[in-house]
This record gives sequence, structure tokens and C-alpha cells, in this order.
Amino acid sequence: MPRQVAVSIAALVLAGCASTRDPALRDASGGELAIDMDTCSRVASDPERKLSKNERLSELRMALGAGYLQEGALDVALRELEQSLQLNPRNASAHAAMALLQLRLGKPQVAEEHYQRALALSPSDPEIRNNYGVYLCGQGKAREADAQFRCAIANPLYQTPALAYTNAAECALRHGDGERAQIDLATAVQLDPGFATASLMLADLQFKKGDARTAREHLARYVRSAGQTPAGLALGIQVETALGDLDRAASYRMLLKNRFPDSREAQELH
Repeated sequence: MPRQVAVSIAALVLAGCASTRDPALRDASGGELAIDMDTCSRVASDPERKLSKNERLSELRMALGAGYLQEGALDVALRELEQSLQLNPRNASAHAAMALLQLRLGKPQVAEEHYQRALALSPSDPEIRNNYGVYLCGQGKAREADAQFRCAIANPLYQTPALAYTNAAECALRHGDGERAQIDLATAVQLDPGFATASLMLADLQFKKGDARTAREHLARYVRSAGQTPAGLALGIQVETALGDLDRAASYRMLLKNRFPDSREAQELH
């Protein structure tokens, strides 16, 4: 099952969140999301202020560092992000990118420090909130992680709320809350029907609950978005076998072996 972890640290225009719960913000079950928006409301924004030379250079170094991080060039990314923070220690996006890098370097405590610094500087940034939620879930702090995801989702400027819902669902699954995960995945699919990861996770969840027919529907939507993948084909084999369509299951098995012979899923066929 592929994991969807946010790695975008692109700077967004910051806006304060409301200090009360928004009754219009609802998940797929129709229930109100209980979010304490006070944690998202304290943000100082000055969109008209002209950036200084050092701040502009810091943004450039941050963007370079983030790019190298995504390419796996960790040593170069570290150098660029260190220079970014030297130029502007108050660059929240640079701290968030450094947190991701420190995780890749196996230094979660250092990552925590940078996340805390990033949120102190930009408490309403939904990208940072979402990424910090992923970090907290990885540290076994499910409740704290969920609060971060909900805070990201509540920000009206957040462009990819389906991603945060999916990350929240994955965290819920990892901590045994399948009901919460199903609600969040259904919400993600409602918000973005083309978000493949949520469809695949929902198909897998429905199959494990014994509803192979509904799993087939979610899997079909996943294939429309992502095409044939090892994970999708492997699940398709199980779904079609459960539904008694052995010909289709055999077809998926052949596709998996021929198109993705080196994948973990193909190896598990043996």
C-alpha cells in the first residue's frame, strides 16, 4: 500500500483562522469536525511588506534545498537549507524543509525542533501542519497528529485537503481506528475523486471488511486515476477471487507478473 506523505513546503499566503469551530466544516459522515481553531489563529501576516535582500536569497536557497531533498541529494540539500536559515532564521518554510531533511537523516529530535520553530513562526500554515502531523504519527502520537491534520484541513487556503484527510486516515489505521479512517478516506474521495491514494486505501479497507463489491468500485476509480500499478493489481487479484471472477483475477495476475516482475507484489505471488 503506497504511503502518501506531503513533502511540499512551497510558501503560501498566510491567513488567520477563526478562533471558534466552523459548523460548516463537515466530513463525509455529516458530523461536525471538533477542531479548536485557537491553535491556528495566531499568525502575523504582512503581505504588502517588501522582502529584504537576505530574505529573498533565503527563499531561493530554501527552494533549491527542497528540490535537492526531493531528488535524494541530502548533502547538497543540507548545505542549501543551512544557508537559507543563516540568511533568514525566521524562514518558516526553510525550517519545515529542514525538518523533513533531518527525518531523512535519522534525526527525529532535530526534526521536531525545526517543526516547532516553523509553527512558532507560521502557526496557520497548512502545509507545515500536515507535514508535522505525518511526523507525529510516525512517532506514535496519533491524537496529536490528528489535531495537526484537522488544523490543516480547516485552513480555507489549503489547496490539497484531500491529502491531509488521507494522511489522517492512514494514521487512524495504524492505530486501529478503521471507522475514523473510512470516514476520512470517503471525505478525501468526495473532495478529490482523482486522488488515487485515497481510492486505493478505501478499496483495501472495504475488502478487509468483507465488502469485495464495493472494494471493486473504489479500485476501478483508482485505476482510472493511476493506471495499472503493482499495488492495484495485487488487490485486484484478491477482490476478483473473492467475487468469483477467476478469469479476471488470472488476467490481473498475468499483468502483474509481466509488467512488474521485480515488484514486491509480483514476488509475493510465488
